[in-house]
Amino acid sequence: MAVKQKSIFIRFNMEDEADKELYLKLSEKADSSASLTSYVKRALEEYLNVKTEMSERQQFHEQMLLMVREEMQLQGMKLVGALLAGIGTVNVQKIPEKPVMEEAGLSEACGRLPEELRGVLDLIG
Repeated sequence: MAVKQKSIFIRFNMEDEADKELYLKLSEKADSSASLTSYVKRALEEYLNVKTEMSERQQFHEQMLLMVREEMQLQGMKLVGALLAGIGTVNVQKIPEKPVMEEAGLSEACGRLPEELRGVLDLIG
């Protein structure tokens, strides 16, 4: 059974500095491998795998950011709703109103004031 194969040919122009540097780097790295062709094939495969993985991570990162933003917005709206619902319902301790007859008079209060303030009440009263 014949195996179908496809080929890609790459030519390096040794007069072009960038092409020459790339070829020399590939040759140097491929020294320990069986051939330059197999090394280039593996390098391309690794590059594409890394690029795909980076793309997948970027998509995951964007999805997570979107989910976090949505959750923050939802929680913020819940907080605003709770604050609005709580307006006017805050329990403020009321001071019990005493009838005028039960209130302590100024002279009775003088007994409970410190010595320094008793003279002030005499000036007022």
